[in-house]
Amino acid sequence: MGPIKSMDAYLYKGIQTIYIISLLSFMMYIIFQTQLYLYMLGICLGLLGLFYVWIRKNNHEQMKHLISHADAIIEQKKVNVIDGEGDMSLLSHKLYTLSHRYNQLMKTMQQEQIQLKGYIEDISHQLKTPITSMRLNEELLLDVIEDNKQRDKLHQIYQQTLKMNHLVNDLLTLALLDSHSISFRFDDYSIETLIDTVEENLEHLLNQNHMILQVEHQQETLLCDYKWFVEALENIIKNCIEKNQNGCIDIIVHKFESFIKIMIRDYGQGFDEEELQHIFERFYRGKVPQGEGIGIGLSLAKRIIEEHHGFIVARNDNGAVFEISIPQVLAKKKI
Repeated sequence: MGPIKSMDAYLYKGIQTIYIISLLSFMMYIIFQTQLYLYMLGICLGLLGLFYVWIRKNNHEQMKHLISHADAIIEQKKVNVIDGEGDMSLLSHKLYTLSHRYNQLMKTMQQEQIQLKGYIEDISHQLKTPITSMRLNEELLLDVIEDNKQRDKLHQIYQQTLKMNHLVNDLLTLALLDSHSISFRFDDYSIETLIDTVEENLEHLLNQNHMILQVEHQQETLLCDYKWFVEALENIIKNCIEKNQNGCIDIIVHKFESFIKIMIRDYGQGFDEEELQHIFERFYRGKVPQGEGIGIGLSLAKRIIEEHHGFIVARNDNGAVFEISIPQVLAKKKI
């Protein structure tokens, strides 16, 4: 019995050893397979990552291309098409079509603008020629007529001719502004120089009405079109002269970080609340018209200021106050 038990023990240990080795082998196999799976998974994830990067890069390039399309449309340049299939290519073709139609529309508008400018110039010539002839003849007659009554009547006619000439000039200027047919030339000018020019041009009117201009902080510079900005200031100050009773018109300049504000104040009766809503409308002269104005000066001033990318507002503060704001950065973009 002893040898048999010994053999059983050895057999049991052998089976146990084989079992353990098999188990270890299976575990090694599982570990190896797991590592293989992890390795394969890593490769797949890597490939997916590369594919994702490629797609993002491709889409990024196409998106940059589309952005360049949009810039080309804005700048009226030629648009290149993305060849191929897919939504990006389709969108590229649509943008190309849009660009082509937009450029054609802009060319048509430019041609019409040139034609309109030509029509306005023709109308201007046809209107100004007879008015100028009338004015010259009236001036000659005023020099030779001695009868006082006839001179007075002729002088009234002459004043109406001047008024008509001024009206025609303002209407033609507004037409040119509305059709964007005026080329503005922007540069930096001293506000002192601008106001000196206004004061010189209006010297007779100021003296006739015993008015003076008082200016503060005029040493600042303003980016503007010299001729047209002087015209706007003159029209506003003429309105102040008509309504002023104090003999003084204040012009105060304030410089801010991105814009210049010019405040023009008279010490007259100011505006009614209803008038404030309409004073920049064409031919509006208020409830009680004053002076010989035709109600177009403030409208013209507003349009000129708008062409400088600025704006003008009116309010009451011990008289009428006009505030002009000209943003310098925006005006520079208009050059």
